[in-house]
Amino acid sequence: MNTSKRISWPQKNDFLQRWSVRLKESRLVAGLLFLLATVLAIYFLGLGAGIFGALVMLMAIGCLSILFFPFRYIGLRGVVALFIVCLVLELIF
Repeated sequence: MNTSKRISWPQKNDFLQRWSVRLKESRLVAGLLFLLATVLAIYFLGLGAGIFGALVMLMAIGCLSILFFPFRYIGLRGVVALFIVCLVLELIF
């Protein structure tokens, strides 16, 4: 969403502003981060479950960004708090 021409927001911080004009580099970094997450999921979960888990995580992050970003329901602190609550619940159960 950071490199999109149709979606922009006025309070974009300096780091995101610099990377939004560097299309190839930012897409390469995003791809490498996804590849790293997929490799780690395969390492910890096994081949089939790791690939499936990576796809499920990709779809979940995509859905959450579409749900929360345009409407500004919750900010960065809310997303971090939601992540921490989910992580704690995952570790407990």
